[in-house]
Amino acid sequence: MAFSGEYNQQLPKIDWIKTHHEAIAPFNRFKERAYTETAKIFGKRKGAMYIHIPFCVHRCRFCILYSEYPKVPYEHFVNAILMEMRKYRSFQPEVVYFGGGTPTLLPTAELSRILDLIWEIGKPKEITIESTISEFDEKKAKELASLGINRISFGVQNFDNRKRKILGRRAPDTEVLKKLRIAKKYFEIVSIDLLYDLPYGNTLQEDIKKAVELGLDGISVYPMVYNKAMSTYPRPSVEDNEHDFLKVVEYLIEHDYKHLSINHFSNGRDRFFYSEYFTHPEKPLLGIGPGAGGHAENYETFHLPGARRYMMEPDTVNVFSMPKEVFCNLRVIAAVLTGTTEILPENFALSLQVAINEGWAEIKDENLVLLPKGLFWANTLVYLMSLDFLHSYISSTNETRGEVVSPVRYKTSLSKEEVRE
Repeated sequence: MAFSGEYNQQLPKIDWIKTHHEAIAPFNRFKERAYTETAKIFGKRKGAMYIHIPFCVHRCRFCILYSEYPKVPYEHFVNAILMEMRKYRSFQPEVVYFGGGTPTLLPTAELSRILDLIWEIGKPKEITIESTISEFDEKKAKELASLGINRISFGVQNFDNRKRKILGRRAPDTEVLKKLRIAKKYFEIVSIDLLYDLPYGNTLQEDIKKAVELGLDGISVYPMVYNKAMSTYPRPSVEDNEHDFLKVVEYLIEHDYKHLSINHFSNGRDRFFYSEYFTHPEKPLLGIGPGAGGHAENYETFHLPGARRYMMEPDTVNVFSMPKEVFCNLRVIAAVLTGTTEILPENFALSLQVAINEGWAEIKDENLVLLPKGLFWANTLVYLMSLDFLHSYISSTNETRGEVVSPVRYKTSLSKEEVRE
């Protein structure tokens, strides 16, 4: 594939985009409030179900996600969850994911009530629950496995005790290793999250080696997003982060781990079916609980955060839609995060030139294939492709009005209004 040299002078220095939320944020301007009933959007469909349990007894210093201390009776909270789930009894969950927060804070009896209803309406092939190391032990492992939960994911983040203390993780590395071994006894699939771009330098290569030695099935590798609490710490340069990431990818490939989607690597046992719903927004994902989001076709749903608010009005869900042409391009662009996708190069000429020139990707038979370096820059590429589409779409829309649209320029940051987590 060849690119016209006329683009070369338009290519600025590109900043590193860390999250898929920021990567697709340019599409947010196309979202409009819709008043379609969510029961109609998800009715008589199959897909994934995400259940958000927002409770945490301890908030880690690096966390940027919505969570709250449990100040409401768990039983009453689960009553609201069940009330909302019954609204979608015709929806068949093929995959279920309990996220948070810390879902394992829920008593087993309350989790059982939720899962009893899930088994009534569907036969999911994968049920994942997130947990911290501190809220997990052998008794909890036995109980969760007995409920049919077959995949567990731990936010380990790091094995180094000094780093863990900075991040606000409570369990020492010895406890982490012990409990991961317990998890392997009871669950078909055990996965962990690891962070890099850490204060005072990365330990990612050492962390990955420990995860592989433990025989963990799935490993997600994320760059840390610095919040206000962590903003004063020194951190590695982008070049150092890229170097560490590429070394890790090389090591994982040598040990028979393959890139699955977004930041996730698998030894072949972990299929991580739930991740397919991030990278394929046309696949229905039903969000349940405060702060939970979902999507189906060109609709997106979002619950406001707040457990008490949710318990009073579990049926209140914000619904947004976007034009189908816009959604179709979002679907194509989001699929880049799987590592390979069919694409029409002429639709994204400028961003794909960046990808080819920088060694992020190659084009094979009209398929965009990410190279190892491209896995590091994947969210940045998705962001640039989003801007490419934005420019061409607005240009074509405004042509009939005789309006002129300025050439696409790649911003280095987004406003709060543009990024809606």
